[in-house]
Parts: sequence; C-alpha cells; structure tokens
Amino acid sequence: MTKHLTLHSIPMLAAVFAVAGYVGLAVYEVAASAPPIARVSVSPVQFIATSGGLPDVAIETAAGERTHLSATDGYVRIATLFYSHCPGVCPMTIDMLRGIERKLSAEQRSKLHFVLLSLDPARDTPARLRALATERAVNSSRWLLGRTSAADVAAVAKAAHVQYRPLSDGSIDHSTSLVLLDTGGRVLARASDVEDPAEFVAAVHTALDAAGAR
Repeated sequence: MTKHLTLHSIPMLAAVFAVAGYVGLAVYEVAASAPPIARVSVSPVQFIATSGGLPDVAIETAAGERTHLSATDGYVRIATLFYSHCPGVCPMTIDMLRGIERKLSAEQRSKLHFVLLSLDPARDTPARLRALATERAVNSSRWLLGRTSAADVAAVAKAAHVQYRPLSDGSIDHSTSLVLLDTGGRVLARASDVEDPAEFVAAVHTALDAAGAR
C-alpha cells in the first residue's frame, strides 16, 4: 500500500534532514582540520622577515666527511629534506632544483649551493647518497647530500615546516619544503609543496644579486 506524505510527517522529515546535515558538516570539519602530511596543494612562497635560520646540525656527507650546516655559510643555499629511496616526490624535487640551477648564469651558479638532508639517516649511508648523486647528476661540489641524527632530522623538519612519518612499508610520507638561506644562514623564503617555483626562483635571483661577486 502506498503511503502519502502528510502535514504531520513534515516536521519529522525536517528533523531527519537537519540531523543528517549536521553529521555531514561534522565529518567535513574533521576531514578539513586533519593536518596534511604530503602534497595536498600548492602553498604560496613565504618571505621570512626574521633573522632565524635552520639548526646548525652536524652532517655526514656523501663523501663520508663530517661537517656542519654552518660550514656552507658564505653561499646562498636552497635546503630541503628528502630520502634516497623515495618513490615519487623526492626525484621530482631534485629535478626541480636542477631546473633552477640550469637557468642560472655561471656567475650565479658559483654563488649558490644546495643542501639535501636525508629523512632516513639509518638507510641513507654515504655510499647510498653517493650513488644517488651520480644517478641524479648532482655530484658537483655545490651539492651537499648528507645525513644527520634522527633527533636533528626532527629539528630541521620543524624549522623547515616539513611534516613526515615513517610507514610500515619502509617509505616515508612527507611534505616538501624548499628553504632559501642567505650567505649568513638567515631564512629568506620558504616554499611548500611547490609545483610552480616561479616566485621562489625570483627570490633566489634576488638573493644571488645581493650576495655580490665571488
């Protein structure tokens, strides 16, 4: 038998729809408030107006040498976090950095260094980092691929606004951040989850012009 909608049933239906709408809104708000871990959107470049920098962590380089981040002072630097067995975003980040490098003049390149610190220091041995540097053609003296302690990785990631978490399959879910440092180690700009680096590249050029001749 077919049931017809009556005036008495309208308030009940309105209440049902109101509850459903509230639940849907609550689910949306929970999803929207969850912190992103990786590659969710393109964030604008942030130009930093403070004198802060990245922590001066101890680094073991791909050559097996011991150094500190401050040892690269005197050059404009682009710093980022990565790991050698990253299946996707890290190779793209390295390619992006190489693209930035290729568009510079010889004089500009002489004033710019790249610092790539591993998110997986246990597995990214100097030998593995050397192999990656050769594989990705980033084995010049202007590229520093290295590892630090797990505690220092966390400190650098916090300062660089990088979120990361190890996964059960051995990979690391992480966001991407390019940090532009001046010759004294001050953070000039930071770009997160970059797909179009034009604004960040402009900041690099400005920093290189300000650095003077080498």
